[in-house]
Amino acid sequence: MSLLQMNRISQPMTFNSPTASSALWLFSPRRDFWLACGGAPVGLIVAICVIILRGDRELDALDFVLSEFHLGATYDAILRRRLWRSRRVDVLLVPLAIVALTYALSMTGHSILLTSITMYAAVWHRGRQSFGVARFYQRGVGGPVSRAHDMLFCGAIYLPMVAAALAYGHLSPSSYEEKPYYALNFGADATALIGAAALLCVIAYGVWTQWPSDRGALNLAFGTGHGHVHPAERWVVLAHALAFSSAYLLGASNASFILVLAVHHEVQYLYFAYAMARHSENSGGHGIVAVEAVIKPGPKAADLSGGKFRTELKQAAGFIRWPVIGFAGAVFGGWAQVSWLAPLGMGGLFCHYWLDGRIWTRRSRVV
Repeated sequence: MSLLQMNRISQPMTFNSPTASSALWLFSPRRDFWLACGGAPVGLIVAICVIILRGDRELDALDFVLSEFHLGATYDAILRRRLWRSRRVDVLLVPLAIVALTYALSMTGHSILLTSITMYAAVWHRGRQSFGVARFYQRGVGGPVSRAHDMLFCGAIYLPMVAAALAYGHLSPSSYEEKPYYALNFGADATALIGAAALLCVIAYGVWTQWPSDRGALNLAFGTGHGHVHPAERWVVLAHALAFSSAYLLGASNASFILVLAVHHEVQYLYFAYAMARHSENSGGHGIVAVEAVIKPGPKAADLSGGKFRTELKQAAGFIRWPVIGFAGAVFGGWAQVSWLAPLGMGGLFCHYWLDGRIWTRRSRVV
């Protein structure tokens, strides 16, 4: 792909025309709202009702399936883009070191440490995913409006994440998902203070991004910007805050509620990863497949009749291959009940956390 083509794909877009506007979404405004952005609270409420009325058996099974699928989606992205050629340390050496360290800790009786790492790594990973998806939409319209926008955005992502982890550590200091762990417990006052700061930051972000006149006044103080805030960025941030606060506050008394956030996280990741794989296929397997990319659907992207439907089906089948292989491997490992395979599952999860933070960066976008 030429530099001119790359610049065209990564050029910030505006809302001036229907064609430009449609290029700012993973698939379309409606699909993105329900599967990647602000529709998440409805799914959270439904899942909470399922737990209250029926328990978590169905949700636990769904989490098992989706977790293995979204691990496979990471490996699909690596193989599809042949990242081992340019990122050998990131995609080969570091994961091998992670698996080796996981086995070493498991074999030497450090199960509490492993559980603690799982808890805090999961919190960080889920928060960073929300950050990355929101950044995708933000960069599609040219990046943060101003320094104030960027500060409020980062605060509205990270403060709820930290507050949720500290609240869980305070309310459930002895166990995480019914296993002992090392809790971060700074007391009720510190936990309440950080929680209040997170709430105020989310409110400030929501108010600031809702009224353009407020943004104009702040731009004079913090530097000029382009003036656009993508609506999906706001959806992701608000859904992120609601998901974290509800999952970890309720999860402190009933671990099943953490499954709600896990399922939302997995669905969002699969949706985003498939959109990137779809873009890669449509561009001939070359070019940008990263958070900075702008998905450019064809003029008949909504028409799934005839050849378009067959193309979509072929792309979905190609994408689902590695998720299915990963799921089959997990099922076989559970059925075989081989003791030495158990640390491999946890090590694979840690590898996913690492890889997901590396394969969608600026350095990985051109292959």
